[in-house]
Parts: sequence; structure tokens; C-alpha cells
Amino acid sequence: MATRIIKVDPDQWTAEDKASRAALTPAVRAIRAGKLVAFPTETVYGVGVVATDAGAVGRLRDLKARPKSAFTVHLASPADAMKYVEDVPMRARTLMAKAWPGPVTILLPTGGRFADPSLRSGALYRRMVQDDVVGLRCPRNPIARDLLARAGEPVLATSANLAGKKAPADAEGVLKQLSDRVDVLVDSGPTRYRKGSTIVAFEGEDYRVIRSGVYDAGAVARLMRRRILFVCTGNTCRSPMAAALARKLLAERLGCPPEKLTDCGQEVVSAGTFGFSGARATGEAVAAAEKRGAELSRHRSRKLTTELINASDLVFCMTGRHVAEVSRRADGAAAKTYRLDPGGDIADPIGAGVDIYVQVADRIEAALRERMRENLL
Repeated sequence: MATRIIKVDPDQWTAEDKASRAALTPAVRAIRAGKLVAFPTETVYGVGVVATDAGAVGRLRDLKARPKSAFTVHLASPADAMKYVEDVPMRARTLMAKAWPGPVTILLPTGGRFADPSLRSGALYRRMVQDDVVGLRCPRNPIARDLLARAGEPVLATSANLAGKKAPADAEGVLKQLSDRVDVLVDSGPTRYRKGSTIVAFEGEDYRVIRSGVYDAGAVARLMRRRILFVCTGNTCRSPMAAALARKLLAERLGCPPEKLTDCGQEVVSAGTFGFSGARATGEAVAAAEKRGAELSRHRSRKLTTELINASDLVFCMTGRHVAEVSRRADGAAAKTYRLDPGGDIADPIGAGVDIYVQVADRIEAALRERMRENLL
């Protein structure tokens, strides 16, 4: 059967437009029916099938001459990654946050099963993983993402080329290799990058770049760097304790000394909304941090600035007022700013004794651990 070609103008296409969505509907129906559908991404053209159709997956394996290798799960939304892996490594989460949607494929251990109970069928699981590792990618191309979102089932996809041949960056290249071997081809013109995705494999917090693509290894390392900002009022009590305790916990997770945390791509800083720069942490804060195994003696306060907010990936505040102040000072900051303890404000212990500071430090550490369990920190 001849390949059906569906032409879509990427300059006119939007997921919110009824006409745009209608143009893609035949491809959606085809992939739902177990057909092989070739479609554009920002890297190269891919060919995909729904993972729930064993026959369709078998046809894809035959097409690619890969009888056992797993294909990449293509996601409509970065949040969909949590359906497949329960405990996503911190560095992988950072890479997802910065590189998705985009040209990066991430390989993650599943621990022997998917996180979503509805995906735990043994046959389905075996079609989607290899050696208990799943490949995940959320492309940036909006046409691809709409197709994936409307497929209704997980989509397995790979580059639209024959084994040993160059992956095509336009529809003509797909047809030269796969004419009449794929059922539907969505043609939206040449891809943006005209090269493959970067593939990064994780084992715990360790990673390696399996294949450089749009990003090389240096770019991947830069993408995984993040700055975490803690905010209170004067930056001599609460936020310095939070930053010191966060350094300790993150270093433990990464298996590195706290003083080497920046080398591991994690910078933890603090600032005050109404303080002044250069003040030491209070003696009580230093003592309370020491009791929790954190170091604060070299801390010097700093003022909160718009530049610091904009340069931070996450902002944790001690109170709701601090959240409001951060959001007021920097456009777009609200999306990355949180009260450290969602259960309530952490009161300022200034002027109290060490015992009160220790209680505050205990609460801060408990909140930090909870944020880590939530995969936010």
C-alpha cells in the first residue's frame, strides 16, 4: 500500500486551531489503529507506533531490523515521564526541566516496573524496555506533540531510516528510504536541527552521554547545573540555615563533600529581602546548623536582587510574604518560587535562644527532605 502523505504547514499550524488539528486527524487515527506513522520532530523525522499494539511494534522492529532492541517512548508532556520511573535522579530531573521539550533522549532504570499501575502489563512492559531501562523523549515540535497527545496510548518511535542509513531531516528523505513501508507520513518540511537527539543514560546520579546530537557532552553538563536560592528577610538566620542544610542533603545524595557541590553542578545560595550585604550569620544560627551537621561560620549576608532571582532555577522562601516579594521583583519568578514548608510560614527566630534556633533548623530540614521526596529539590 502506498504511503499516505499529509502535508502540514508548520508556520500556520497550532494545536489550538481546529483546522490544524483536523489536518492531523488522519495521522492520529492511523497510529491509533496500529499503523506506522512517520512524523517530524525538531531533530529528524521519526516513525512511531502505539506500544499497546504488539503487531505494530513487530512491524517497526522488522522495518528497523531490530528484533529485540527497545524504542524510545515519545512523550507529549515532560510530566508524563513520571508514569514510567518512580524515582527520577536529581540530575535527570534537572536535565528534563531545562532540555524538555527538546532534542534530548534520556535513558533511565525502571526498577523492574513502571510507576503507573496501568502500564504494568508484563507484555507491554517488555515491549517498552530493554534490561529494565526505558528511553524517554519529549520533542519540542508542536505537531509531533499533538500527535503524541492524541494517540491515546504510549508511543514508541525511532528515526525514520533503514539500518545503517542516515536519518532523514525532511519528508523526501523519508520516502527515499521508507516509501510504501510506512502507512502515513506527516510532511511539515525540513526539521529545525537536521541532526539526531542527544542520548544521555543515567544510573543513579551518574550519567554518560551515549550519543552527542544537537547538544554535545559539554552542553549536557551545563544544562544539568542549577542554582537553588533560599530567601528570608535579613539573610542571617533562616535562609542561611536552609542553604547550609540543603548543601548537606544534596551532597549526601550525590555522594560528594558539601564543598564540592558546585563541581557536581549544584549551587546553593541565600539572600534577604530587606537585609544588607556582608553580615555574618547569627551565632545561634551557626550553632543550630552545626548540630545538624552543616557549616555556616563563613556565611555573609546578601541582598535579594532581580538579577539573582532571574539567575536561579528554584527559589524557596520562608514565608508567603517572601514568595510574594520574589514574584513582585522578577517577571516570571512565580513559576519557580515556593514556600519551603507548604504547611505554613517558618517564623523568624531572631532574638531567641539556641533552643528555638534548633527547632527552626529541625523544621527547615524536615521541609527540605519533604521537598526532596516530592522530587522538587
